Amino acid sequence: MNFIKELNDIINNDKEKFGYDQESIMLSTGFECFDYLNALVTSDDKGKKHIKKGLGCGRIATIIGKSGVGKSTFAIQTAYNLIKPYKEGSMFILDFEQSNSEERVRMVTGMSQEYFQDHVNIKKIGISTESVLNLAVQIMKLKKEHEKELLVDNAEGICDAEGNIVKILPTTVIMIDSVAMMMPKAQLDEQEMQGQMSATAMAKANTQLFKRLVQICMTGNIVCLFVNHITQKITTGPMPVAASINYLKMDESLPGGNAPQFLTDTLIKLTASTKLEEDKLYQIKGFNIKVELIKSRSAPAGRSIDMIYNQREGFDNELSILEYIKANGKLKGAGVSYKLEGLEDHVFRLSNFKEKLKEDIVLKDYFFSLGRSLLENSVKESSKFEKISEEEIVIEEEGENINEKKE
Repeated sequence: MNFIKELNDIINNDKEKFGYDQESIMLSTGFECFDYLNALVTSDDKGKKHIKKGLGCGRIATIIGKSGVGKSTFAIQTAYNLIKPYKEGSMFILDFEQSNSEERVRMVTGMSQEYFQDHVNIKKIGISTESVLNLAVQIMKLKKEHEKELLVDNAEGICDAEGNIVKILPTTVIMIDSVAMMMPKAQLDEQEMQGQMSATAMAKANTQLFKRLVQICMTGNIVCLFVNHITQKITTGPMPVAASINYLKMDESLPGGNAPQFLTDTLIKLTASTKLEEDKLYQIKGFNIKVELIKSRSAPAGRSIDMIYNQREGFDNELSILEYIKANGKLKGAGVSYKLEGLEDHVFRLSNFKEKLKEDIVLKDYFFSLGRSLLENSVKESSKFEKISEEEIVIEEEGENINEKKE
């Protein structure tokens, strides 16, 4: 008698009673610096090493930061980049803050009005904590009803152990902006102002919401992107209180209770640093934004990367990679004659770098190759496979990872 085989056969053949496993692959966010930040190196049964990066399909991510650092913009751009490879991809924005519009969404993504009308849905009125759950459940049920016709090859080209491309349901993104403004319907209907009791009710509702969302999102390949604010924690005792989660500062607090922190798959913190002016460097108005992994189920937490945030057009993938190349000492020259190390005969100004990339295919190819090589090395250094030969690495996505340059 082979007890283990018989036991496994019984359990694996009764999904209704015992449940089942489901492979979760990583999806590109369109921001290569972030994709490699949230990455790790794994090894398959044959000993081959793979870099997995991006955000997990069917997972929950929370983007936190102070006002004005581009949290909503980062979420919108990420959502669009997650859905656009799929014909049936779509995004829903539950705009509790009344701060998102078709014009802003189209401006920072570049999508057409027709694409917006077909793939994007914004809700502003009559929404509550329950709306998030109701929406996720409805999406999941409809996807499962039409699963056979909806299943498609994943856009990353990731294969299973037998070498077959993994099929997934097309990605749907629900963006919630923000946790701080999200309230249960019972509290929304109250006529009187409430204090601590209301905050407690919100925290309890959020706990129930996040607990329910975890399996619903995995079942229907729904990526939930929550936006939340960082507030200052007020302490009255003589001793400082430890942060509720590692890599948050002691005086930093997140509204909405503990569930948005503990049950999220990836917790991303945005912090503004250097201000960018229209008459300097890249000639854009914005900030150099530090993107930090406060929590991740796929990569080491506590690591960070700088990204360029254009207040008009959003986070810039190419300029963010260029910043990383510069931080690693591979950008040479000054003024009107900047150049990449190893390609000294192709010069450019920082202010026209993106235009130069469009015109100069040699520069473009070399730029992405150099940037991705540096990003890949940062993944190797931060992973448990520290000594990996170039021949052993299999890149599962076009993109790269980033570690903050050590001084």
